[in-house]
Amino acid sequence: MNLYDIQQQWLASPRRVIGMMSGTSLDGIDICFAEFSIKDGRHHYSIIEKALYSYTLEERDILSRLLQDTISIEEVSHANSEITALHFSYLQRFLEEKGVNPLQCDLLSVHGQTVWHSPPKDGEDIGHTLQLLSIPALAALTNIKTIGDFRSADMALGGQGAPLVPIFDAEFLYSSQKDTIAVNIGGMANITIIPKDKDQQIMAFDTGPGNILIDLAMKRFFGKQYDENGVFAREGRRLERLWKNLCELEYITQKPPKSTGRELFNATLLQDILEVSFVNTFPGEDIVRTITDFTAWSIAENIRLFGHPESRILITGGGAHNATILSGLYKELPNAEFFSPQEIGFDADIKEALCFAYLGWRSLGGLPGNIPSVTGAKKEVILGSVSP
Repeated sequence: MNLYDIQQQWLASPRRVIGMMSGTSLDGIDICFAEFSIKDGRHHYSIIEKALYSYTLEERDILSRLLQDTISIEEVSHANSEITALHFSYLQRFLEEKGVNPLQCDLLSVHGQTVWHSPPKDGEDIGHTLQLLSIPALAALTNIKTIGDFRSADMALGGQGAPLVPIFDAEFLYSSQKDTIAVNIGGMANITIIPKDKDQQIMAFDTGPGNILIDLAMKRFFGKQYDENGVFAREGRRLERLWKNLCELEYITQKPPKSTGRELFNATLLQDILEVSFVNTFPGEDIVRTITDFTAWSIAENIRLFGHPESRILITGGGAHNATILSGLYKELPNAEFFSPQEIGFDADIKEALCFAYLGWRSLGGLPGNIPSVTGAKKEVILGSVSP
């Protein structure tokens, strides 16, 4: 049987795929077990089980050090094994708690832990990205066919390697009545703009920080991992000098395609901005409030610059639980039509795990997973590396 026949056979029957996502926010691993099928020429999904697992403080500290410190090749190699073992541990827990038999799973689709992402900056530049996790090792440990390393093929063709979620958005969120914008607020924030006119190209890109600067400020001033429901920000007030310096960050208004990560938005950047803003004497709540307002503004500004502020808007990711971010977005985009993920069959937290399950399903079926108008790649390409 040739490769084409294998791909067609894969698409001919419903397939059950586990998606695993660990993002730049370092809050934990999200797992989604879903079934994908094709009916009447359309793709369909149904979620069978899902879970959100929070990292322990020790696990978060280890991952934070990987992302913020200069470490040796030996430590990178060790971290790759540790992250693989971490994924296997949480997957075992998921299978046991949900009563899922691994033999029921056609594919395990994993994002891995991004520790570096440097997209090409011009036509001559070679982009590079690193998601730690061993695909063959995880496949051997689980006895499930496993796919990962989704970004490399797109970047080899000149793309940003991100965002990759738009292929899911384009398939499942389209509306013929209004443009639709999917906003995901994780460690970074990204949006997908899906025009109601199918002749127009889809756009998607990282708008800038999502929870990352808020989380760093919370840890620095309050010793907490994040601002639960935005309650600390709600008690603060905006500091104008800090606000002005944040809004002048060049990345925010940079034209897409663009993607970013902790290489830019990190503790060093926060420290530098706080120093030049002379905010040492102000309450931590004011600083968190200003950063939270900036996060909402930066997302809305990208929608104003590159989309339509009267679009249908879906908000997902951890930031969807921060009421202060949400109120900021509602204020910044008063004419938008906001709708909830529950209306289309999933929770705000689980979307990325579901999307990477979908990406894996597409790849095994020989379907491309990138959108060149989104990533800037020269052409469509099948994403990921499979084992066995």
